[in-house]
Amino acid sequence: MRKILATILAAGMVLSLASCGKEPEQSGEINASGSILTEQSGEPRSSQQQSLEGEYKSNDTEEHFKIYNLTDTGFLVEFYHFEEGLLEKFDYEMEFDNADKTVASEKGSIDDNGGWEYTFYMGDGAITVTWQQSSQVYTRVNV
Repeated sequence: MRKILATILAAGMVLSLASCGKEPEQSGEINASGSILTEQSGEPRSSQQQSLEGEYKSNDTEEHFKIYNLTDTGFLVEFYHFEEGLLEKFDYEMEFDNADKTVASEKGSIDDNGGWEYTFYMGDGAITVTWQQSSQVYTRVNV
């Protein structure tokens, strides 16, 4: 069920971006600074896909996280979220789930992660985090 929801959300993001009248995106790679580069020009592709590294805070709670060590395959997250009513620090290793690097989930499977798996849907300056049947939007705080 979770993978179906993730697929539907990802498809919705792709369709909404495609309908904005923007030029088609080109394939590329992430450079040493974490920016995604086009194959032809070496320039960043879009502000959404530039370096994801940085701090993000919840729009609704005190929860927040920091993305660091961005690579071509994923990134690390220092995540402060509530566990049994207390704000606690957790470290997660995330891997990109699609070629556009707009969706990432915890390494391994839901079973590997004890029935929990965080999935990040990257937007322009915000990331929607989903887990089990919940979701929350986090906004970038250091641009």
